[in-house]
Amino acid sequence: MSVGCAIVQHRRGVVRLASVDGRLAVLGVDAIGEALYRQVLRTPGRPLSAHVRELGCSDHDGEREVQQLRVHRLVRISQDGTLSADHPRAALERVVSVEEAKLATRRQQLARLRDSIDQFATDYRVGQERSSSTPPTRERVDGALLTSMHEQLAASSVGPIRRTRAHPPDRDPTEFPTTVGQVEAGREVRTLYVASAVDGSAGWMQRWADVGELQRVAPSVPSEFVCFGTDAALATTQWGRSDGDWVILRDPMVVAAFVELFDRLWAGAAPAPDDVDGDGLLDLMRQGLKDEAIARVMGVSLRTVRRRVAAMMEGYGVETRFQLALKLAENVRGDHAPSADDA
Repeated sequence: MSVGCAIVQHRRGVVRLASVDGRLAVLGVDAIGEALYRQVLRTPGRPLSAHVRELGCSDHDGEREVQQLRVHRLVRISQDGTLSADHPRAALERVVSVEEAKLATRRQQLARLRDSIDQFATDYRVGQERSSSTPPTRERVDGALLTSMHEQLAASSVGPIRRTRAHPPDRDPTEFPTTVGQVEAGREVRTLYVASAVDGSAGWMQRWADVGELQRVAPSVPSEFVCFGTDAALATTQWGRSDGDWVILRDPMVVAAFVELFDRLWAGAAPAPDDVDGDGLLDLMRQGLKDEAIARVMGVSLRTVRRRVAAMMEGYGVETRFQLALKLAENVRGDHAPSADDA
């Protein structure tokens, strides 16, 4: 039962309380409980039954709510059965302090858990190495489990992640925390989009680009698939369709064939359009600005700058930022080199 507002009768007449807005919901106190608390603040020294009648709720609901308020020591029941409350500034400050302390402890516990993930991952790898059984070379995956399987394969593999998209993406980066974390740590994710799907998926593509995904656009792709380094490939069970189940392929020759197919498609694809001024980016890099400063000057995210720099390194055929700086210096002297928009 929800309560929009409460009417409180007392000696001075009728007092209409402000609408209940759920401020106490964070403590597990619902709208009825909040209305009851406000009534006790305004008209202390009355029994619960009187408050229940004015709230229009059952005795059971009233008893449940008053117990919830007592848990946080917001109201008291005297020996004669009447309700009263301390000054809310003192009472609620105390409650907030307690809850903030719990939250701080919880954050510390979660931080320790995050720090231990690498150790658990090491234990897992040791177990896999000691196990006499090997994963099947072909494993069917229900389409509904595709996101979780993508995350699992990303966590258990190394090397670039290569993905083709025949349709607009329908999953936000926030649904792939493992993959996003690996991109932030330096793992490369390349995604090849079909040109016909770009217009309808610009928002999705930009969110993935902001994460750090390298993107190119091709006129078409034969089918949707994902390569996780050279460890596994995730592909549709029906070639050319993505509305059914998927299959994990671990045979090294099969995975190598998927990687080769992707690399050939990628080489012939065009860079995905974005709003980064390529010449401006080059000028700022020549000035020796760091990526963080470039992002601030250009008004784009740090990930977008790093994504474009990575694309430039690929376009120049270099592997390090130092080698890229040398190429840029050659370009300043008049030697021919591709621009940032060509990368």
